[in-house]
Amino acid sequence: MIKFSVIIPNYDGASFLTDCLNSLTKAITNCPESNFEIIFVDNGSKDNSCQIFTDFFKKNKFLNLTFAICNLRSNHGFASAVNLGIKKAKHEWVVLLNNDLTLKPNWFQLISQNIKDNKDKKVATFFGTVLTKDGTKFESQGLDFFYSGKCQNVSNGQKFSPSTISTIDNLSSTIYVWGSSAALVVYNKKIITKIGLFDQDFFAYEEDVDLALRLHNLGFKTIYNPQALSFHLGGGTSNNMKNIRSRLSFRNWFFVILKNYSKKEFNLNFKDICIERCRNFSYFFRETIRVYKLKSLIIFPFDLIKTLIEILFNLPKMFNKRKHIQKLLKSNNL
Repeated sequence: MIKFSVIIPNYDGASFLTDCLNSLTKAITNCPESNFEIIFVDNGSKDNSCQIFTDFFKKNKFLNLTFAICNLRSNHGFASAVNLGIKKAKHEWVVLLNNDLTLKPNWFQLISQNIKDNKDKKVATFFGTVLTKDGTKFESQGLDFFYSGKCQNVSNGQKFSPSTISTIDNLSSTIYVWGSSAALVVYNKKIITKIGLFDQDFFAYEEDVDLALRLHNLGFKTIYNPQALSFHLGGGTSNNMKNIRSRLSFRNWFFVILKNYSKKEFNLNFKDICIERCRNFSYFFRETIRVYKLKSLIIFPFDLIKTLIEILFNLPKMFNKRKHIQKLLKSNNL
C-alpha cells in the first residue's frame, strides 16, 4: 500500500482553500488502495483559513484519512512551513500541495501506479502536468535548469489541449525530467530529509529550485507523468504581498549559486551568471515600480539595501551549507 502525507502550507488562503480541499478529497477517494493523512500548516493567517479547513473535515468524513493542523503564530515562509509538515509526516511519500491549486480526480491513481511500477531507487520525486487555473495553458511539465542561474518551467505559457498530452511519445514508458516545482509534487521523505529538506533561509521562492538542484547533483531523479493534471491559480498568496516575490527571487538566486555551484561551474558561467542577476535586478526594480508607483522612489532603495545586507549577512551560513553539500557529494551513503 502506498502511503501519502499531504502537506498544505497556507497563508491567508481562505478564498481558494475550499476548491483545493474539494479536489483533493475527490482524488483521495478515487485511490482507495492508498492511505492518506493531511497536514495543514498555517503561517499565522489573519483570515479564517484554519476554520474553513476544520469545518470542511467536520462535514466530510473520508475513509483512510486523518488530518492535523499546525498553527504558526506568524508567517515563517513557505520553506519553514513545509519543513514542519514534512517532519510531522508519518508516511513514506510526502505530497506538497499549494492552497491555490486543484487536481484531477485520477491524480493519485496515476502517481500511485508510477510509484508501484518504479524499480529505480534513485527516483526521489514524482510530478504531473500543472496547468493554469482555466486549463488553457501549461504552467509546468517539470523544470529545466541553466548554469547561468536560471530555471524555467517546461512549456510554461504554451497552449494546452487534451490532444497535446495524448500525442506525447511513449506515454506508457518512464519519462524523466531534470526536476520539479513545489506547486504539487511527491517526494520520498527519507531522501529529502537526508539531504536537508528545504532551505528555511530562503523564506520563499527558489527554494524548490535549490532542493531540485541538490537532488540532481546527488544523482536522484524525477519521474514525470503527463496525464496527472492539476490546475494552479499561481501567486494566490504572493499577489497580496507587494514586491516580495521579485525581491526574494533576486536574493535567493545568490543563495542557490553560493551553496551549490562548484568553482568550475561558477568560473565557466561567470559572465552568464552576471547577466541573469541583472535580469533579476530589473524584474525586482520593475515590480517595485508597478506595485508602489511614485512611492517606489523611496521604497526601492530601501528594499535594495535591505536585500544586499541580507545576502552579505548570510554569506557565512551559505558557505557552511556549501561544505555540507560537498561532503554529501563525496559520500556513498545516499
